Amino acid sequence: MCMKKINLPLFSILMLLLFTLSFQTISAGEVLLRPTGPIIDDNNQRAPVSIALDVTQNETDVALSFLYPVGSTQITIENENGELVYQGAVDTFTTLDAAIDTQNFDGGVYTLKISYGSTDLVGEFEL
Repeated sequence: MCMKKINLPLFSILMLLLFTLSFQTISAGEVLLRPTGPIIDDNNQRAPVSIALDVTQNETDVALSFLYPVGSTQITIENENGELVYQGAVDTFTTLDAAIDTQNFDGGVYTLKISYGSTDLVGEFEL
């Protein structure tokens, strides 16, 4: 029976790299969105809501990724006191991605509001 001897310094370095890599990922979280009210169709029935974007947050910004063009989109962010801290628009026929720089925002809970067409969405994120 023949066994190869494991090079201990090399093995130690590899294990150390494996351990440290798991802590060097950038923290990003999904910002969950919900409709601001019931969506009613022409027959007075609650209509299914299709959310056409993904919103993620990391240490420096909130990123919006639209899945398909929905026209002009209005975006507002309010702090926990209800004060407007950001207002902007995205033309999704031009670009499907947008980023809102949050580095200068104070710590706290923020409300994100996104409107396009007849769809109004709201979500919260924390810094």
